[in-house]
Amino acid sequence: MQYIDTHAHFDLCVEEGAGTENDLVSHLSTAGISHAVHVSIDADGFSWAYDFAVRNRDRGILFTLGIHPSSAAGKNELDTIERFTEKVMKSENSDLFFGIGETGLDYYRMRRPKEEQKNSFEHQVKLAQKYHLPVIVHSRDASEDCLSILRQYAPVKGIMHCFSDGADYAKKFLNLGMHLSFAGNVTYKAAIKLQESAAYVPLDRLLVETDAPFLTPVPLRGRKNRPEYVVQT
Repeated sequence: MQYIDTHAHFDLCVEEGAGTENDLVSHLSTAGISHAVHVSIDADGFSWAYDFAVRNRDRGILFTLGIHPSSAAGKNELDTIERFTEKVMKSENSDLFFGIGETGLDYYRMRRPKEEQKNSFEHQVKLAQKYHLPVIVHSRDASEDCLSILRQYAPVKGIMHCFSDGADYAKKFLNLGMHLSFAGNVTYKAAIKLQESAAYVPLDRLLVETDAPFLTPVPLRGRKNRPEYVVQT
């Protein structure tokens, strides 16, 4: 069986000491993982993301361009993602470009003002639709506002990353056209709501991810998460 890690932060894995770039990537095929998606979180990481995917083209690495809701998203940053997306789409490596994100709303951390988050999110949804790309959505304590924004552009092609709501919200996001992705926290004993949601989602709309280096799944909790651990999830 072949697996895909739909969402990992390889740069943060290296920074957090989860392994070297070569170590992390080389273990994918050993674990039966055909592809892994490196997900960007800010404009400063775009060049690294692109170069990382190109360096590892033959080892199944794809990449995204996105501005996380906790990252700065002023005019300069939004202009940067516009320009970089256009550049990548015109390049010979556009086939490695998985989508736009991670973007969305995070009202739990609230590291950026709500209006800035919403503006950034809408901007990136429109950018994804312009180029017919999936949008990778982060939603934390912000389900209603996320739904409201996505409904403006429905039907939407994309992924609710690290889905954390119950089956009622799963149905609402599925109805918009989204796929739902579950991370290592779905394996936690107390995560009954998540497990019920995962059971509700049709298999052709369900994805798995690590969100490495975060959310290490059972039975490996206590370690830094690595893309190869998606098999446990």
